[in-house]
Amino acid sequence: MARVAYIEPEQASSEVKEVYEQKLKGKPGNIQKALAQRPEILKTFLPFYASVGRSLGHKLYELIYIRVSMLNRCHY
Repeated sequence: MARVAYIEPEQASSEVKEVYEQKLKGKPGNIQKALAQRPEILKTFLPFYASVGRSLGHKLYELIYIRVSMLNRCHY
């Protein structure tokens, strides 16, 4: 169960709906739905997250993602 409520597309404000549609192609993930509690943070996070993903090789990116999940005992 999430500790922070997710903002689903049908519940989102017009500002968040715009981000969901334009930046996320209508398919926000859970992290984006949680960050949507604060639209200004969501808007700042997306370009940062994309730039990190582009700067690392795909294999290294996935390994980091898995390792961080393991360290946090996240089985998601």
